[in-house]
Amino acid sequence: MRPKIRQSRSSYFITAALMGWFLLFSAFVNATPGHADIVFSNGKVYTMNAAEPWASAVAITGNKISYVGDAKGAAKFVGDKTKQIDLKGKMLLPGFFSAHEHLIASGWMGLGAKLGDAKSKSDYLEIISQYAKANPDEKFIRGSGWNPALMDEPPTAKDLDAIVPDRPVMLIDYTMHDMWMNSKAMEMGGVNKDTPDPIPGLIEWVRDENGNPTGNAKEFAWMEAFVESGAWQADEMIEESQRNLYDLAASHGCTGYINQGLATPNIKNLAKHFDDYKIALKLLDEQRKQEALKLRTFMQILYKTDTQSVDQLLENVSNLKGMYDSDLIRVTGIKIHPEGVHTSHASVMIEPFSDKPEKKVKRGVSAQRTDEVIKAANKAGFDVSVHVDGSQTVRDTIDSFLASKKDGNVDARNSLQHFTVVHPDDMQRVLENKIPVNITPIWATTWAGGMEATRAAIGEERTLKYFQQIRTAIDGGTNVSIAADVPSTSPENMGALSQCEAAVTRRDPSNPSDQRVFPPMSQAITLEQCLYAATMGGAYEARMEDKVGSIEVGKYADLVILEKNVFDVKPSDIADTKVVGTMMDGRFTFRDGL
Repeated sequence: MRPKIRQSRSSYFITAALMGWFLLFSAFVNATPGHADIVFSNGKVYTMNAAEPWASAVAITGNKISYVGDAKGAAKFVGDKTKQIDLKGKMLLPGFFSAHEHLIASGWMGLGAKLGDAKSKSDYLEIISQYAKANPDEKFIRGSGWNPALMDEPPTAKDLDAIVPDRPVMLIDYTMHDMWMNSKAMEMGGVNKDTPDPIPGLIEWVRDENGNPTGNAKEFAWMEAFVESGAWQADEMIEESQRNLYDLAASHGCTGYINQGLATPNIKNLAKHFDDYKIALKLLDEQRKQEALKLRTFMQILYKTDTQSVDQLLENVSNLKGMYDSDLIRVTGIKIHPEGVHTSHASVMIEPFSDKPEKKVKRGVSAQRTDEVIKAANKAGFDVSVHVDGSQTVRDTIDSFLASKKDGNVDARNSLQHFTVVHPDDMQRVLENKIPVNITPIWATTWAGGMEATRAAIGEERTLKYFQQIRTAIDGGTNVSIAADVPSTSPENMGALSQCEAAVTRRDPSNPSDQRVFPPMSQAITLEQCLYAATMGGAYEARMEDKVGSIEVGKYADLVILEKNVFDVKPSDIADTKVVGTMMDGRFTFRDGL
């Protein structure tokens, strides 16, 4: 038997030191001139680095940036195997990083007829009628994009029965929270007079004087019926949605994002929803292993109702975190979704709704439970993001964030998502405490009838003083990120450049003929501010600001290439600037014209 060889303490440290020097030397050699894999030259490189904002050349070694500067310096990095790409004046930017999307499983919400361009209930019905006639073999007639603010009277099943009586019709509104069903869809989903409302006043079916559901389901009350009808097939729909939306996001220059909760119809059932997460994350990990993953994905686990166990939630998050914790796929924390949106009169306000002052909204996740989840999650090392649309929910959530911090969770990076209707006093608290916020700029335009719906719900004064104060937040020094929040924004408008055009002009980039400006124009931001929010802002929220979000030596090679310098185009043409290339982790995920 061979004797065991014991290493002395001194020799152990010598060996460790030599190994450390070897690794450091290897890294140095791999980053020295002549060893780059790709060199970009002759470009307009906007680095997002305040110390050195502009360059003309960038070198990539492996999956990281090894040089940023001019052509002369980059030439030293060119070796026999280096691929040289002449940008010919094109613009090179850090890859766009969105802090709030639902790309993995939300594609099913956008299936079927597109209703976003309609202006009335009769328009909606005509579109559905024509779609049903054109698709006689579709088992389910789907659609999305209707806005109740554009209707003379509420949507009902009878409206749809008159045009499609024999097949289920399921239409999601433009916020992706409410649904309009015909009688066949309710029958297949088991919806009747005896169907309980999960949370009366928030998650509920609109009913007639006899208590019968009318076909209008508020704030995800329809999801169980959707599953029971057979319209949801998890394996097929998750994969199709993920691949299509990741491809689309890459074509818009997106290289990473935070998935703020998995948007499946199982969100009210913790066990089934957790199964959906496992399906989704396994799919992403298989793509990672094949080097086919197109977006860095940082996953927040959704918490929707008080009935869900906090202990079970934290156990689920911890288990998933243990399985997925890399810079490509990471489970980062919890997304609390306590309320709906103001346009559906489903968010909690300090002052009453202007058009429905009698409306009382009950939260799906109470302020007390929200406080409990935040403290427990932060103590366990998880960040929490909270959907805050109503002014009272904003106020209560700030209270919870500050209470958690007071309990010792000073390193938590909790964030306010949407940050929609905010009282000035709470805006000041956000700035004083540097609480990160995420905003969707296109919602502060006329897109999808949003301006009319907002003015109706909260009135002119609050629209001017409370609504989406993006410029105030940025100028006040708190971290601001932007996002499209797909599917609440249609996928075709998901690009960071579309959101930036909306933020700079306060006009709908998808409808150039509509020149109306969402007030006040004083909340418009500069293009520089928006590009920062679209890159470093999102990276900060994901705790990745030291690795992505700017073009600096040592950071991951996550880049986007535009056909021209976006600073040279008119503000109304920002969204039309073409993305010709997207690179994530040192490899191209999209190329068209490069």
